[in-house]
Amino acid sequence: MKKAALRKEFLQKRKEADERWLVEKNALITQNLEKYVQDEHFKTLHTFLPQLGSREIDTFFIIESFRITFPTMRIAAPYIIPGTREMEHFLVTPFTHLVVNQWKIPEPDPVSSEKVRPEEIDIVLVPLLAFDRKGYRVGYGGGYYDRFLPQTRPDCIKMGLSLFEEVDEIQDVDEYDIPLDLCITPTRTYDFKN
Repeated sequence: MKKAALRKEFLQKRKEADERWLVEKNALITQNLEKYVQDEHFKTLHTFLPQLGSREIDTFFIIESFRITFPTMRIAAPYIIPGTREMEHFLVTPFTHLVVNQWKIPEPDPVSSEKVRPEEIDIVLVPLLAFDRKGYRVGYGGGYYDRFLPQTRPDCIKMGLSLFEEVDEIQDVDEYDIPLDLCITPTRTYDFKN
């Protein structure tokens, strides 16, 4: 299937998902992510923040859980520079003031938050709607992460989080699409590096 069709299909699946199902799947994704992270030595994790009302994966739940389990880990989130397709990155602490942008996505306030450079990031949690067996993903179509990921170090882990399992193939992958290293779902961790 092509990206546009997959985007439509998976947005619909998410919309139709039962609230209890979503809470359960979020908890399983968080558990699987914690299992993966505990064997690594990540200093800085970058995560997207969920769009309000979109039924996206609840990364606030992940952040709260990681603050307890990995208290020394720094957590960063993106801020979209208005009028561009570029992002800056700021630490998210219990004291970070979040502002909601025009797409209803909470972001760290760039005026009062501590900036993080892309090369400081060890692992990026990448938003997606669907992913395939080769690690390619269908995002929301803005290209923000396709611009951001090349700014990170070559050893930075690019990890998708998905409520649903993989599709066979995304047919219209292009040279700007960056494959994921891993993707975590409620049932398993897919590793595309091997």
